Amino acid sequence: MKDFNDLQNLWKEQKPTQLPDVNAVLADAKKTQRALNTKISTQIIILLAVVVFILILANILPFQQTTTFIGIGLMTVSIIGFSAARLYQVMQLKKLDLTQNPHQLLLKLETYYQFQKVVTTQFTQIYFLLMNIAFALYFIEVLYPLPLLYLVITIAGYLTWMLFAFFYLGKKHKLKEEAKIQKIIEAIKYTEQNYTL
Repeated sequence: MKDFNDLQNLWKEQKPTQLPDVNAVLADAKKTQRALNTKISTQIIILLAVVVFILILANILPFQQTTTFIGIGLMTVSIIGFSAARLYQVMQLKKLDLTQNPHQLLLKLETYYQFQKVVTTQFTQIYFLLMNIAFALYFIEVLYPLPLLYLVITIAGYLTWMLFAFFYLGKKHKLKEEAKIQKIIEAIKYTEQNYTL
């Protein structure tokens, strides 16, 4: 009988673990969703401002060579195309109602996440390649008058920055975006596992 009393006392001493409030979990997921939307929207605005700057620059400076105009045109098209893909991301993310059925929401989040991976890998690589081709065409006229030493320093600096931006900053940015979406997915999975009947 002593063992039974010990078990009963042990059972009474154990307090049930409290699950976080579903509203708190969803509020955190919504906050992450808003932060990601704001970040992508800001990037789009900056990219479109760059397009305006490029077009103003092309109209102010007396460029002579066709390659320069082709490069400027390719820059403009690349930036607008990449911005359109990012805008589509924002619209899809805004459509997600985090309070809907968790199972349906997880399916939509998975679709969004797959598109995000395409944007951060394939689209970004295409964008990077097109932008560098555009800059190469632009540099033909702009860097031509420079002395050889300045030309080498400018091209080396440009290539160093592009490689750093692509391999370090780009990878870091991709991981941050993926982590934010994973955080939302984990919150919805947690909600589905602990609060749905």
